[in-house]
Amino acid sequence: MKKKYLLLILMGFLILSSCAKNEKQNSEQKEGNKTEEKTNNENISLFAAASLEESLAKIIPEFEKENNVKVDVNLASSGKLQKQIEQKAPCDVFVSAGQKQVKALEEKELVKDSKSLLKNKLVIVKNKEADVKVSKIEDLENVKGKISVAELETVPVGQYAKQSLTHYNLLDKLQDKFVYGKNVKDTLRYVDSKEADVGFVYLSDAVTDEKVEIALNVDESSHKPIIYPITKTTYSKNTDMQNKLFEFLQNKLSLESFKKAGFESSNE
Repeated sequence: MKKKYLLLILMGFLILSSCAKNEKQNSEQKEGNKTEEKTNNENISLFAAASLEESLAKIIPEFEKENNVKVDVNLASSGKLQKQIEQKAPCDVFVSAGQKQVKALEEKELVKDSKSLLKNKLVIVKNKEADVKVSKIEDLENVKGKISVAELETVPVGQYAKQSLTHYNLLDKLQDKFVYGKNVKDTLRYVDSKEADVGFVYLSDAVTDEKVEIALNVDESSHKPIIYPITKTTYSKNTDMQNKLFEFLQNKLSLESFKKAGFESSNE
């Protein structure tokens, strides 16, 4: 009788031990699924023109909160971002400051579903403390110091500046005065720090810097329209979240934030 009693106790212990083990395995499996799901959700990357830095700093946290996801934002000149996408760097959505870069990627079938998102304006800024007067673009010939421009061939804001200066037959006359920035933020910093007397930047960048002021709004007819297209890469590994981010950046809330930062909707 005693042996039978001990046997029952042992069997009960083994059953309880087995149940505990199964419960632990199920718990670990659930945690593993959550981790895998979180990893997949975090695999989202946005490439954007440097001029979008301030507006995206307000927009992206809202998207992350709404979708419980982390967005890796890569800010640089659109030309540099184009080259990275050509090398298939991790990118899901790309917002360029120029249409040229997106069209080049479309030809290589690296992006799809491209749309016009925003418009911007080209302006000439001066440091508020600088004794420089630019009432018309031809006045740049009288500037004694440096003129800040972004790289003329690869950076969209530099390309627009080149088009405008060519339109007024000023490009060759002013080239010796140029100091080059890698992107529009670099160009703005030269004027901000007084390393250049004036510089070509976007309106959206000019309004973010308290040390500079707009000296001249460049005639829009002197350069191609400044359109910011948005597009999706064809090699994304998280197309569901890619589509959500693509649509979110075009919604009413995002467009209102872009407008506050000095941009215009491309539909206006």
